[in-house]
Amino acid sequence: LIEEVSRYRDPSPERQKALNRFLIVVQNLPGIYKSSHVDYLEALNRTWEWVIRNLYQFEPSSTSVEKSLVTWINGYLRWRIRDLYISDSNYPKISTNQPIGNSEEDSRTLEDRLPDPKPCLSKLDDYIEAIQTAERQRLSQGILAEIKNDPDGKLIGCHPRNYPECNCQLLAIRLLVQEPPQRIADIAREFKANQQTLYSHWKKKCLPKLQDIGKTFGHQP
Repeated sequence: LIEEVSRYRDPSPERQKALNRFLIVVQNLPGIYKSSHVDYLEALNRTWEWVIRNLYQFEPSSTSVEKSLVTWINGYLRWRIRDLYISDSNYPKISTNQPIGNSEEDSRTLEDRLPDPKPCLSKLDDYIEAIQTAERQRLSQGILAEIKNDPDGKLIGCHPRNYPECNCQLLAIRLLVQEPPQRIADIAREFKANQQTLYSHWKKKCLPKLQDIGKTFGHQP
């Protein structure tokens, strides 16, 4: 699979398909480092981005390509996870379950006052459709080319766990680029993925990456 990826020019549709197949296999390899940190998936996604960008530098050992690949990946992943814990130690811990009112009568906690982060599933498609029109109108040709080519692999390497096909590149193309655009629900059914998972990934991971791409072209959100 590594040789297949290297065989195609970057960027190209053939290379992207080969990368998808590679990621599906490599993410199921035994020995990939795990962590209980709440942001572990963020570190893992950044690791896959790094793997895509630096795959050409991987030098397998003569004994086992699989083991040397896992060791190579874990070396970067452990470093990303270490950064997560270092970041945590720089900030005070805030409990969302402690009362924040100034009187005994007001026993509401911070958690009580936080908005519900999970909107009703029946409203997700309406919400997506509302932002699709606005986002599509603001995308320049340069941004569209960046999304389709994804030269750094940042979009194709960012996806929900166990759903590498539903990466940010595919979601951006399906939701913002193609005409007519698809709905999150349709994509979830096609790939047998959880609709809420895709929605959350799109909102929390993909949209910020698209905004970063826009900034490189002088676009201000």
